[in-house]
Amino acid sequence: MPAKIRRFQPADRQAVIQAFRTNVPHFFPPSEEKWLKSCLDEPDGPLFVVVDEGEVVAFGGYELSEFYHLGTLVFGLVRADRHGTGIGRMLLHYRLRHMAGRKLRPRYVTVDTHAHTAGFFLRCGFTEIARWPGGYRSGRDRVDLRFELSDEALEMLKVAKPLE
Repeated sequence: MPAKIRRFQPADRQAVIQAFRTNVPHFFPPSEEKWLKSCLDEPDGPLFVVVDEGEVVAFGGYELSEFYHLGTLVFGLVRADRHGTGIGRMLLHYRLRHMAGRKLRPRYVTVDTHAHTAGFFLRCGFTEIARWPGGYRSGRDRVDLRFELSDEALEMLKVAKPLE
């Protein structure tokens, strides 16, 4: 059975935290777990999980600005043993398409991430707009990226290779 994306439910909380912990310290500093828990408990936008073979293997969401034509990706993590399987790309594309279907469709989608994960977003059509050495409180470098959520970009997402 192929992986499925669905809305996050409170019963998924521990599985999401465990998936996060598999990415510490290489992809997330331990200090970000507090922010993750806050995001799970009081989300500012829709949150999603990827379920494969009955297990939560990925998590991510987004927020939309009421004042700007802007969406912001929130988290976006795949359990470490599932890296490189296409699940991250599948979840990213799902979130972008979901935002495009909203009444407050953003023109741009932004994400900030660590330098060692920025390449994933660049390969998915994002453009780097800023790089901040030591930009996170943890001391890690921060890279800001942007995706133009145009009709043409949505067409490209539709023809992108699906998860096998």
